[in-house]
Amino acid sequence: MTKPKIMKTIFSFLIILVVFCHLLLPAQKTTLLLDKPGVYLPLRQPGVPESKYGFTKTETTAFFLKLKGITEAVGQNPVMNPPTGFDCKMDITFWECNLEEIYGIPAEISFFFRSWSLENGKEVQWINEPPEWAIQVNRLKAFIGGTYNVNTTEPNASKPGFNRTKWEEAADRLNDLFFAPGEKENLAPGVDRYKGEIIIVCHPDRPAYWKQVTIREVFDLLIAYWRLHPNQEASDAITKMLEDEYSHFSVSERESFAYYGDSGTISKVGIDATQLPVLCVNREYWDKKLPKSAVQLLSFYCPGDKDFIREGKDERLRNNDGAYHMSRFLEEFNFMKLVPLIDK
Repeated sequence: MTKPKIMKTIFSFLIILVVFCHLLLPAQKTTLLLDKPGVYLPLRQPGVPESKYGFTKTETTAFFLKLKGITEAVGQNPVMNPPTGFDCKMDITFWECNLEEIYGIPAEISFFFRSWSLENGKEVQWINEPPEWAIQVNRLKAFIGGTYNVNTTEPNASKPGFNRTKWEEAADRLNDLFFAPGEKENLAPGVDRYKGEIIIVCHPDRPAYWKQVTIREVFDLLIAYWRLHPNQEASDAITKMLEDEYSHFSVSERESFAYYGDSGTISKVGIDATQLPVLCVNREYWDKKLPKSAVQLLSFYCPGDKDFIREGKDERLRNNDGAYHMSRFLEEFNFMKLVPLIDK
């Protein structure tokens, strides 16, 4: 046998030996430390470049106190008071926003469930990317069912007189439309649930936070975007198809509300009220007599099916999965305690 063949045989044998030895190693055993005392860590105020977000230092400081009040209400959950088997760490994210669309300061409070486990006789904590639950504050589009999501990244313009600024503005207006995240239930004054799992808490006496859009309004925006598209061939073809679709609606149907889900058309919209409503943000919802630090809208994930939560919790416990504690939290969460936190 030649030397290269001998070396190749030895190398293959070593690989097989390493794999075999790895298979013989005992699996790492993880057990949740369910009774270990935990901590509900206090919320810390982050540094905020106010000028970047369009708000003042006074406004963001006052807003932080509002967010702290939300975390205190969440902390009344018996799973949090006190936590056992995990520490709860909270972070705040401030979001940039369109000040023409949003009045209050938009933010997100994240609650991280950092579980404790025993691994091969050693206590360890889930620090990196632990299970997270969040509350969105003053964010009207945090939970939506989708958008047209058109973009303006076309590299080359083949249309004479193409105006990129106007095209980008048309794209922005079209992307302002979105689809409901699912069927809506009204649980109480100022409390709505979508798709059985998304809760929105608002001021019940204000105008609706979302408003429906008509067939005419959708087609106006779609046709405007495609007429301005830089690709002449695509612009002409799709504009014509949209105009043909629109012509099949009667005058009265054009003023009817649009619903998304017609897969057989370019526009994807029709008047079938069993499908998802096409919506836009209702700027009239914001009470501009209130300070910008006011809490005017809350939204978060919380399934209404307690059996679903309980089954997931039990499975996570069997698997010694630290997300078990978040399931415990959701099972006990009384979101009605957040209703009084909406400023009036």
